[in-house]
Amino acid sequence: MNGGRILVVDDSASIRAAIRETLAEDYAVLDVPSGEVALERVYAFRPDMILLDVMMGGMDGYTVCRKLRADGALGFVKILMVSSRATLEERLTGYEAGADDYLGKPFKPEELMAKVRVFMRLKTVEDELFAINEKLNEQVRVRTEQLVHSEKMAAIGRYAAGIVHNLNNPLQAIMGNAELLAMQHPDNKRIMNMRKAAAQMKRIIGAILSAGSLRDGAELAPVDLNEVIHLQLEFFRSNRFFKHEVLTRVDLSPLPPLWGQESHFSQILGNLIKNAIEAMHASDKRELTIQSRCESDTILIRLSDTGHGITEAVMKRIFNPFFTTKPLTAADDRPTGTGLGLASAREMVEAYGGGIDVVSEPGRGSAFTIRLPLSGKP
Repeated sequence: MNGGRILVVDDSASIRAAIRETLAEDYAVLDVPSGEVALERVYAFRPDMILLDVMMGGMDGYTVCRKLRADGALGFVKILMVSSRATLEERLTGYEAGADDYLGKPFKPEELMAKVRVFMRLKTVEDELFAINEKLNEQVRVRTEQLVHSEKMAAIGRYAAGIVHNLNNPLQAIMGNAELLAMQHPDNKRIMNMRKAAAQMKRIIGAILSAGSLRDGAELAPVDLNEVIHLQLEFFRSNRFFKHEVLTRVDLSPLPPLWGQESHFSQILGNLIKNAIEAMHASDKRELTIQSRCESDTILIRLSDTGHGITEAVMKRIFNPFFTTKPLTAADDRPTGTGLGLASAREMVEAYGGGIDVVSEPGRGSAFTIRLPLSGKP
């Protein structure tokens, strides 16, 4: 019995029994003796169709019908009024109350079954159309969000390009002085790190100014992601909080080279490491764990921290451009942010056909896993 559910409302026990006998083989049937009982039972039973007597003691069928239609919670439920008095005026009253059709008493079982089948088919079609419409609405909503996100990221890219273009001249001065200091003090590790950092900034600026290079296949080279991880950690060791307060665990498996721009992966990993460090700023336990491995044709890099974690409400928005839980500025040493780090990291990872997965437990920490598919040289 999977034809649907039918609620029979009639104050005559014999009529209820006759209807139940006619329909029970094909449908799940619930019969009740009054409109008041029907309104009590209808939301638990969730019928597809209601056979509703018009003239009953207490609340009549028209009133019951109006109440059901006014609520709207039963969706496309079909209501068939049943009455021994079926004048035109009474039929119009039923239609105005929200009935779909009228069935006169006495009726033959064949007539009842025929009407029920017609309206049950109609109910099925309407439910299917509603489901399709809901799915289309959801697809439109998702696509709209994607377009808005893409436009935001494009605006960020244009804005960033204008800024970094103006950074070239002072960066050239920094690089020139770093080279001179390196020649004068070749054994000074801090100077060597400063020179490396300046060179990385130069590469990052170049990557931003030539944002289309990934799409057209230009300027790509094999990149050792483990080496990029070590280099980023070396840069962050100039941060006193990271150097003295954070325990770093590194477990890197050999990885095949990935074709791309090293500056892209430096930005991705740098943003995620910075995010993890700042998440542990107020934690009693501060441990950063970085792991890498290759599974089949995918490189996986996992960064986990013991920070404050991410709530479910915040999790839905962490990759939105300009969304941040950090203040833009702070008078003390609290971390600040603009809400662009995670957004740009995901944007670049997705440009390589990959993704970033996140799991988090508030109060315990978070883990970000970068997935990057291996591909041959373009």
